[in-house]
Amino acid sequence: MNMRGYRIILRINSSTPFIEYTGIVTKTLVFTLAPELSSIRGLKGVLSPIAISPPFKIKNDHELGELVAPIKILKKNINSSIEPITLNGEYVFHIGGGERLVNHIIKKIGELQIPLAIKIGQTIVTYRIEKIVDITNEVKEKIESMHNRVRLYLKSPAQIFNVFTPTKLPKFSPTALELLIVPYALMQEMYTITEQVVVSAMPILGNLIETWYSLNTLKPVIIQFKEKKQIHLAGYVTYIVEPTNETIQNKIREILKATELTGIGRSRMNGFGTAVVKL
Repeated sequence: MNMRGYRIILRINSSTPFIEYTGIVTKTLVFTLAPELSSIRGLKGVLSPIAISPPFKIKNDHELGELVAPIKILKKNINSSIEPITLNGEYVFHIGGGERLVNHIIKKIGELQIPLAIKIGQTIVTYRIEKIVDITNEVKEKIESMHNRVRLYLKSPAQIFNVFTPTKLPKFSPTALELLIVPYALMQEMYTITEQVVVSAMPILGNLIETWYSLNTLKPVIIQFKEKKQIHLAGYVTYIVEPTNETIQNKIREILKATELTGIGRSRMNGFGTAVVKL
C-alpha cells in the first residue's frame, strides 16, 4: 500500500476546558468535513486505514512538539485526578494512512477557507486552517539513512496489541513485533491482526532488538476516553538493528516509514499511537 502523511497547522479555540482526550477534537473536524467516510469509524476488531493525531504544540515549522491533551503518568491509582486543558492557540496535528483515502481528506481540509465552529458535547470548538504540509518524502528520506540504531517516540499514548495472548489488560512490551505489527499489517493491506500476520512479521521485526533500558523509557499514563479512565503506553523505545542482509534492511526501512506515517496500535483514528522515528 502507498502511504502518505500530512501535518495540518491550525488555530483551535474551545469555549470550555477538555477533560476528555483531545483526539476527539481533531477526529471530529475530519469527519465533519468528510462525512462520507463515516462507514470506517470505529469498526471493532478492524485496523483503521487512517490515523488522526490529537493536537500538538508546533516545533520547527510543522514538527510535533508537546502533546496538548489531559494526561497523567500512572503512579499508583488509576483514579487519580487529571487536570483539564483549554485549547486556545495555534497547533499541529498529523493525518496519515493509505494514499487515496488520506489525499481525499486533505482535499476536504484544504477547501475550508473560513473558520468552522463545531459543538463537541457542551463545548464549542472553532477551527481555522493555516497550513498543510506533506511530510511523506521527508519521512522517507530520513529513514533511508538508517544504520544500526533507531528510536521510536510515542508522541501520543498508544494501545498496544498483545500478539501472543489476546487480553483486555494494558500491554507495555517494548518488542518491535508488538509495537510495529500494525504498520506492518497495513503495508500488506491486512486490517486484522491474525496468527498469519504475526508469523509473517517475525523474520523481519525480529531483527529490531529492544535495548534493556527501554523498559525505563516507556511508561503507563492515564487518559480519559469515552468518559472512562484508561491506561495507555507513552515514552520511547530504542532498537538496535541486528546485522542482516540488504533485503531485510529495506523491509525494515519500509515498516519504519509506515510507522511514522500511519501510527501504531489500536484506536489510531481516535488520536492514539502517533509515532516519530529518530535515527
